Amino acid sequence: MPKSIDIELSQLKFPSMCVVCMSPASKQYEVSQVYSRGTGSATVRINVPMCNSHFEAASAKNLAEKIVATCGVIVGILIGIAALILLIIRWVPTGNDSVILKLFIGGIVGFGAFIMVWATFEFWLAPMFATMASKEARNAVRIVLVSPHAETLRLEFMNEQLAEIVQRESQRS
Repeated sequence: MPKSIDIELSQLKFPSMCVVCMSPASKQYEVSQVYSRGTGSATVRINVPMCNSHFEAASAKNLAEKIVATCGVIVGILIGIAALILLIIRWVPTGNDSVILKLFIGGIVGFGAFIMVWATFEFWLAPMFATMASKEARNAVRIVLVSPHAETLRLEFMNEQLAEIVQRESQRS
């Protein structure tokens, strides 16, 4: 059963044990979350300790993930080009600089379409094809909520015992 804890980012302290199996940790795996505040955005990054085997599982992508990610690039390029061409053919601006304007706006729309399709494949579809060991290692600690005003994080741990240890360690410092 997952356990969530709220903790200040400056107080966060992990013990030197793997967040998955609680064996001695030798590597750090980065967990990040992007949040927006006002007109800007920021990324919160934390390094969680992992043993060699779980670090390798979290870092490695299997063949299915790589194929889906590659398909995302290919489909994104095709949709981006299609959006560019469609906008150039169908849009009828008035004025002397219509060709340059069509190319400029079409390029922006095409690039935006590429980014949306690629990101969908890369960050949503491809992880669905990960092995169970990779999913377990990647999801051992997740950033659920970021409170930028108080610089507080809500972390979700799959291991309840480790969540209690982190909470205790962080309160000491």
